Amino acid sequence: MERLDIIVPVASYEPLSVLKRSVECISDLEKGDLDIRIVYVLDLRREDDDRLNFLEKMPVGVIARADNRGRRAGAINDALDVYEKTPDYIALFDVDSRPDRNFLLECVGTLRSNQDAVIASSARFVTNADDSLVTRTISAEYLFFSDVYRIFKKLDGFNQFNGLIGVLNTRTVEQLGLNETVSCEDLDFTQKIYLSGFTGVFTPDTMVGEQAPSGISDLFNQRVRWLTGAYQGLRTYLPSFVTSEIPVSRKLAWFLSLSIPFVAFIGTIFVPLYGLRLWRAYGIRSAIVQTFGLAAHLWLITLCGIVALAKQVFGGDVEWKESRRSEV
Repeated sequence: MERLDIIVPVASYEPLSVLKRSVECISDLEKGDLDIRIVYVLDLRREDDDRLNFLEKMPVGVIARADNRGRRAGAINDALDVYEKTPDYIALFDVDSRPDRNFLLECVGTLRSNQDAVIASSARFVTNADDSLVTRTISAEYLFFSDVYRIFKKLDGFNQFNGLIGVLNTRTVEQLGLNETVSCEDLDFTQKIYLSGFTGVFTPDTMVGEQAPSGISDLFNQRVRWLTGAYQGLRTYLPSFVTSEIPVSRKLAWFLSLSIPFVAFIGTIFVPLYGLRLWRAYGIRSAIVQTFGLAAHLWLITLCGIVALAKQVFGGDVEWKESRRSEV
């Protein structure tokens, strides 16, 4: 029987209510023929953290960290370091991840049938889409990226799964490791697996939900960090991608994925056309709101790119700030 360990990093600011929903959802996932263990890596607020008390009463493993070294990457690395026997797969989720019940089985099946695949994941949806105009807009953005994943699946493109949410081959993760010093450890790791001749594979028959930032400030901070990661990726790996022997389609998809956000505003003219897709998915009223929201969102992303570049030029820090959570 193959073993799969689920690792869920929990930042110090995550509320107990969201953690409880996470344990409920993750514990309910279909297991099939897999030996599954669940581990929460908790960054403590204080010694008497009520979240630790809760987790210790649940049928899950707990690793408590007194600091937040390396943030999410550090938490995952710490979880990998304690293994006496390495599992065949690890599944990574955030505390707000709400995967479909068949998520693990679908992703493991994808890895089993693709020998070059290191990570398998799926389309995303926003669990707090009704919170604000911002979350409705991000919901439309996620639909767009779901369509992009399906196109890349046919064209052998570059699949970057945000947060590495999905199921991964453990040995490759241990060999390549997660870089705790970069802004986006998920993007950095994905680039390394592609340069090593491996791939990430989109799994179409399942989905995973997650919360979107509900306010402009949270969204702005998130996207500045993401675009800083994109800049770091281009700066670090461009020569390697150019000279590598991976297919041209993957090279081009990688370059476009990382560079286009810096000039995202040029996509504004195409947003009305995508509004037809939104109409079919969400109805006319929501589509109108989301179409205008997407147009504004493209300009916001461009601004975030400018800020990210300015921080790199002038030595500004990119902060990982606390995000507000909804009770979902």
